[in-house]
Amino acid sequence: MSLLTYLFFLLLSHAIALQSFWPQVQDAKPFSIMLDPAGDARSTGRIIDDGYERGVTLQCAETLKKQLEDRYGKQVRVVLTRFPGETLDPLQNANFANRLDVDIYVSIHFFQQSEQSSTLYMYYFLYNPITDIWSKVHRLSCVPYDQAHVMNINKTTLWTESFKNILKQDNYKKLFELKGPYGLPFKPLIGVRAPAIAFEIGLKNKLDWNRYTEPIMQCLSHLIQTSQAV
Repeated sequence: MSLLTYLFFLLLSHAIALQSFWPQVQDAKPFSIMLDPAGDARSTGRIIDDGYERGVTLQCAETLKKQLEDRYGKQVRVVLTRFPGETLDPLQNANFANRLDVDIYVSIHFFQQSEQSSTLYMYYFLYNPITDIWSKVHRLSCVPYDQAHVMNINKTTLWTESFKNILKQDNYKKLFELKGPYGLPFKPLIGVRAPAIAFEIGLKNKLDWNRYTEPIMQCLSHLIQTSQAV
């Protein structure tokens, strides 16, 4: 075989290999996260110092979005449910999340806490721990909005447990006391088809929110890295 013929077949084999690999690269879907900062232009939320919950949650969500995009780039898609001055209709966030088919929905809430040790509550949507978990719902079925959580309930409980393991680490014990995860009909999560998790965190002052971006980032980073390994 001449050198020219050998080089031709070598280039041809590389082209075939690249062609088979390229669709996989094109089809790679970024891990999508929807961040829901509690409140809107109409609902101020709870008073924290001289401000309101809606402003603190939005600052936190915007910071998390930037940190996730800076760290992971095109590997993630981060969407906020609202912007300053926006008013939301009932179930608007759930419809938005379901249309985008996000991988996870995270709702962020803060309240004023005077105790020395802060508390972090973690929730996911659940009516009944027995009937909801054992319900079988086909993805294409017509599901009432208040049963949408059942579609991914097993993944939701699995991910909340992984979050719990991260937030129980020794380096966070001085920062907050973890309560949960609790499965209950937490209204901000109703109607969301994707795994939906809420954080409700006690703050001593309105600037303390930035102490909690790192632990939430760790939880979300774990999911992103796990999804990439699959």
